[in-house]
Formats: sequence, structure tokens, C-alpha cells
Amino acid sequence: MPETRYIDEYDNGVLVNQIPYEVTDEQLAHEAESASLKQAETLINDISNLSEAKIFLWRLVKRLIKNGLIP
Repeated sequence: MPETRYIDEYDNGVLVNQIPYEVTDEQLAHEAESASLKQAETLINDISNLSEAKIFLWRLVKRLIKNGLIP
């Protein structure tokens, strides 16, 4: 479902106008995917040893199975 957002216009620090614009479903999906990839990058970068890597991989596979992406 599209979302309405607003561009705020200020005059000397006082909000004087809000201009609405619509964000498409495609843009919302792109933003969600970007946020997920950033979170995945952070999780992967935080792995510092083999034990942590195994835990991360185990959780990832468990989640993929739960979501039906791995039979």
C-alpha cells in the first residue's frame, strides 16, 4: 500500500508548510530491502571467530527453513 510522506518547509525555524507526496510500493520495498541488507552487513561484520560464524549460519538456515525458502 502506498504511503504518504511530507516535505516540511521552514521559515526561521518555524514550520510553515507541509507538502505531501506519495511513496510507491516499489520504493517502500526497496527501502525495506536496503535496511535488511545493511543489518545483514552489520551482523556479518560483527563475526570475529569461527564459533560466532557457526552460530550466525545456524540462525540463518533455521530462519530460511522456517520461511519455506529451504525445503
